[in-house]
Parts: sequence; structure tokens; C-alpha cells
Amino acid sequence: MAGIKVRTFRVSPLGLSVIGGVVLLAIVAVPVLLLFGAAEFSVWALGWIPDLIGAAALVSLALVPLAFIPATRALASGLFGFASLLFGISLWLYALASTYIEWGMLGVILGVLLAGIGVVFTGILAALFSASWGVLGNIAVLLALSVATRFAASFLRAAAARDLLRKRTQENPSEAIIDQPGADDRR
Repeated sequence: MAGIKVRTFRVSPLGLSVIGGVVLLAIVAVPVLLLFGAAEFSVWALGWIPDLIGAAALVSLALVPLAFIPATRALASGLFGFASLLFGISLWLYALASTYIEWGMLGVILGVLLAGIGVVFTGILAALFSASWGVLGNIAVLLALSVATRFAASFLRAAAARDLLRKRTQENPSEAIIDQPGADDRR
């Protein structure tokens, strides 16, 4: 039987410190580089964000008649949810771009540290402090559209579930009789 030789490498404490420092820099550098990329992307995306918002708004308006038809409420709910997602992404990118333009990378980092969505808050603050009322109005409109379409999607999802439950109950009525307990049934 051949013997297996195991080689061990010894690293000095200084070498471990250097390796740890390099790993720590890599862990810190990757998110910072991603933030720089996201900030630059958001500024680049300012050219086509209005088109995305317009398309989502047009789809949302076209969905209103579908919301009144019980058979298409589930479809309308899903599409309103998708429109809400588009409005939310547009809001986040717009706020990120305005924060990056007004306050630079420090504002973006502060906004992202506030649970990622804090970029919207820092975008509002940047617009307020720089008196960019158009930017502030755009952020407010995008926030309202995002919340309104999300609410509409939730409302329509619940209505579609009620309609489906009502339809199933009418097709397959229950044989169990459920009544309220009387005064003598209470313990």
C-alpha cells in the first residue's frame, strides 16, 4: 500500500492579514462598483424612462374596462401588478439618477443604505434642497402611480378570488348546514 503524503502550507500571520485585507477590499469593492454602475445606468436611462412610464400608463388606462368585467378581473389584476412594477422601477431609477446628479455618489450610498428604497427618499430631499420642483413633481407622480396601480392590483385580485369562490359555491353547493349557536349551546 502506497503512502499518501499530505503537504501542509504554513502562512505567516502577516500573510494572513494581507489575504484578509484583499478579501475585505473585494467584499467592499463589488457593491461599490455595482452602485457606480447602477448610478451611471440610471443617468443613461433618463432618456427612455418617460417612454416606459407612458407605455405603462397607457396599458393601465386600457385595463380599466377589463376591471369591470368579472371574467377578466384576474387578468387585469396581474397586468396592473406588472404596470405597478414598471412604475416602481421607473421611480427608483429616476430617484437614483436625480440623487446621483444632485448629491453624487455619497447621496446614492446613503439612499441605498436605507433599505435600498431610501434612494427615493434621498431623491426627494435632493430635489427639495436644489429647488428642482419638476423633479419633485415627477417623483411624486411616479410614487402615486406605483401605489395606485399596486392597490388596484390587490383590490382586483381579491375581487377575482371572491368571484371565483362565489362561482364554485353556486356550482357545488355544500351539504353542510352551518348555523349560529343559540343561547343554550354556549358553554
